[in-house]
Amino acid sequence: MKRTVLVIDDNPDLLDMVDAILSDTGFLVAKTVSGEEGLTVARNLRPNLILLDLNMPRMDGWEVLRLLKADAATRDIPVAIFSVRTDLKDKIFGLQRGAVDYIPKPFQYEHLAERVERILAHAK
Repeated sequence: MKRTVLVIDDNPDLLDMVDAILSDTGFLVAKTVSGEEGLTVARNLRPNLILLDLNMPRMDGWEVLRLLKADAATRDIPVAIFSVRTDLKDKIFGLQRGAVDYIPKPFQYEHLAERVERILAHAK
């Protein structure tokens, strides 16, 4: 059975790029362009992993992460922060709030699927 990755990011071009990379390596990819939509899809789809951008309008990634971890339906889904914010304090803050990894953007295209595989292997 294919594993599903939900990508929550307000950049449609990046969503398409991540979709192409992960789909080529056997993942099913769901994409949302807002935190609100991402929460709904996460509750309904129950993906194996969520890649979550921090810098989004209306509801930022920190709020999305907080709501995911507060909801019994989504709290056990591993979330990896997927952001251009690379300060150590952001990484620590994310991990303290329940994220399982922090993938900086820009990312190395050839290593993204490997990173997702590693996260999923450790999340079991």
